[in-house]
Amino acid sequence: MEIQGDFRDATLAVTDFETVITRLGRIADAIAQRGGIAKSEWHLQGDTAEEAKLYAAFDGDAPSTAALAVIREEFRNVRDVTSVGMWAHPEGTEIGGSMTCHMLPPGESCSLEVSLSDRAEAANSELVNYADFVQYVRLIAAEFKPNIIQVWPLDYFEKRVFDDKPGVGWMLYLPKVITVQQVPEARALIPVPEAGKKQVGTIIVSVADAVFSADNPEHVEVANRIEIRLVDQDLLPAYADI
Repeated sequence: MEIQGDFRDATLAVTDFETVITRLGRIADAIAQRGGIAKSEWHLQGDTAEEAKLYAAFDGDAPSTAALAVIREEFRNVRDVTSVGMWAHPEGTEIGGSMTCHMLPPGESCSLEVSLSDRAEAANSELVNYADFVQYVRLIAAEFKPNIIQVWPLDYFEKRVFDDKPGVGWMLYLPKVITVQQVPEARALIPVPEAGKKQVGTIIVSVADAVFSADNPEHVEVANRIEIRLVDQDLLPAYADI
């Protein structure tokens, strides 16, 4: 299952790798607490499985010295687009994950991708489930202040209604207050408040009693109907405006 967020951060430089790894570390903490991948399992991505096991991403709560050194060397002369990528695949298990953050100059659109998979699939999955993914979306909203977060399996991309707009898939976060009257098709509308403050966003859910599947026509139909409803009310931005 994929979580994809788009954000603009005027305070984040393309070489601010320590900040990004620290933010990703808080997501890794949440996954460890709820999903079963220990934080120590996360390593920098590599071209081969052996290479990807060389550098631990974290040292306790902080980015590891080795990870920072490797990334800084990789992008030593780069000032336009950089990225931080890490993966985890606990040995002897069928679960795995990856996190990648692409950074552009301050104010430009950056992106975050979190992928979690469990071959146990659907209802038997320990890593992919409704309650945990709601928490991940809430955390990403707090850490990155995104313009949008999408949660979906990759094969839903071709089944969304509008080619120029994001799809709802399983969950869609918008930094707006969305009401039942506006989107009655939603199976849940989860408010996202700023810390101790008023609501700043809403998670729109298409399926609340199961893991979303792009192979399930009922799941796809609900997601598509929500997309149409959002566009009818000018609530779903185009990719060009994110």
